[in-house]
Amino acid sequence: MYTRRGYFWGLLCITLGVLFLARNWNLFPMPDWYFVRGLWPILLILAGIALLFRREEPGSGRSVLSTFFTVILAIALPFWLFSYVGRHHRYGRDLSMNIDPPSPPSPPSPPGAYDSNDEDNDDDYTDDNDDSDDGDDSDDEDNTELRSGSYSEDMPAIAPAEAKFVLEGGAAKFTIDEPTSRLIDAKTRTINTYGMSIDRNAQTPTIRLEPTKNSRAHFNFNDHSDFGTVKVQLNEKPLWDMVLDFGAGSGDFDLSRYAVKSLKIDAGAAGIDLKLGDKAAQSDVKISSGMTSVNIRVPQSAGVKITTDGGMNATDIDDDFERVGNNTYLSPGYDKAAKKITIRYDGGMSHFEVDRY
Repeated sequence: MYTRRGYFWGLLCITLGVLFLARNWNLFPMPDWYFVRGLWPILLILAGIALLFRREEPGSGRSVLSTFFTVILAIALPFWLFSYVGRHHRYGRDLSMNIDPPSPPSPPSPPGAYDSNDEDNDDDYTDDNDDSDDGDDSDDEDNTELRSGSYSEDMPAIAPAEAKFVLEGGAAKFTIDEPTSRLIDAKTRTINTYGMSIDRNAQTPTIRLEPTKNSRAHFNFNDHSDFGTVKVQLNEKPLWDMVLDFGAGSGDFDLSRYAVKSLKIDAGAAGIDLKLGDKAAQSDVKISSGMTSVNIRVPQSAGVKITTDGGMNATDIDDDFERVGNNTYLSPGYDKAAKKITIRYDGGMSHFEVDRY
């Protein structure tokens, strides 16, 4: 399995390097690969075949197939990514520009003669400048419409022993940080309109923060697009069951001051920073992600068990952990630890890192 990962990441980097080197130094004519964008389902097929046989014994026919399709995927993926970077793509306003040579001057017209091309040339010149200005405005101006909201709920007269928090969202920066004296404080500034609902009648109150069904997002993609933020503060007294489900964007979750009974994170293309504490006797964490970067910090005072699954992941586990199985790691003194954290990670093409603090 590690050999296949080495093939994948090695060939991926080599192919990307060759493509960008060829582009920057004009080593050979770069075609317009726009048509490649529509072939992305083939990447899913290749990844599926590689994952299907990845657990076979090395040397078997199926293992060879898995390795073969992993190699093909590692080469095909950079070409698909490169189709979004044209030869004259502008990375920044001053980083690249196209300079067209001036047109040769027209011969002078006889005095008093009317040149029918003068007006056309003037019009053409004006149109060209208009188009250029429009293009520049699109770089400077972000037409993304962000909607703001504020949500809160006071603590009940009798503080609940346990509570559940469900967060759903699309593209944004999601944050959970310092506790609040209320049950929840949340502020949103996003492309969707959010709403909060609370089941107050249950013994364990359930809080849901999610986009409303009829909200519509108005945005355009450019270098300065801002998809907004969702900031949440919870009360530190209850024992929390959390479900965090979001697509693109990033998640910065500092849960070190919360007693977390269970945590489930389901993310798409995102970057996740997670800090866990030792406030609960047992914390069960499950993370499922696509193409993401996941960084988890765990306390040295807790015994931690990590189980990873998924294809073509780059895994970086703290050196203090002992590998006890194919994809299982234990922190020192796990069996005797009074507080325990169990982490199960299932990811696609991602980077997974765990550090102790």
